[in-house]
Amino acid sequence: MATKTVSLAAIRRLTVSTQEYAPRFRRARTGDVEQAIRRLGSVQLDSITAVDRAHRLTLSSRIGTYSEQELQGLLTSGRIFEYWAHEACLLPIELWPHCRRNMEGKGHWRFHEHALETHADLLEPILERIRAEGPLGSRDFEGAGDGTEMWNWKPAKMVLEALWDRGVLVVAGRQSFQRRYDLAERVIP
Repeated sequence: MATKTVSLAAIRRLTVSTQEYAPRFRRARTGDVEQAIRRLGSVQLDSITAVDRAHRLTLSSRIGTYSEQELQGLLTSGRIFEYWAHEACLLPIELWPHCRRNMEGKGHWRFHEHALETHADLLEPILERIRAEGPLGSRDFEGAGDGTEMWNWKPAKMVLEALWDRGVLVVAGRQSFQRRYDLAERVIP
């Protein structure tokens, strides 16, 4: 069997081309956002914004300038969803069944079980408000963190996150990067 020598420059070109970076400035077309997320398999979200949010850099470097409303519409319509891959990520909807096993267990973050036990009195009122009013963010609920819990979240935020982690709620969009939660049954096809 003959071996073929490949130059380091050729390997670099192949590596960069497989990432499908846009070679020049462009404006994304309708459908490009969903196709890029599907092609990449996951796009990490990150609240840190030194230059811009991680998902915006990842997507715009591949498809160009895109409409944030299109991305929000994909979440709202259940064509993509947000969940934990290695970190919080945008995922193609085809991966939803693969995440269900984790959701139906104790979820991704084990400390959420503590939140559901400690604030069990908030479960039904939170779910009832979302049923009646549609997608809501943590800012739509009263309360404040007491400084003893991770990230100093208020009780309602802990419950919303736990219900999202368990797949009862999904992120149906974001407002100023804050999650807006809705019932999974209304969003996921």
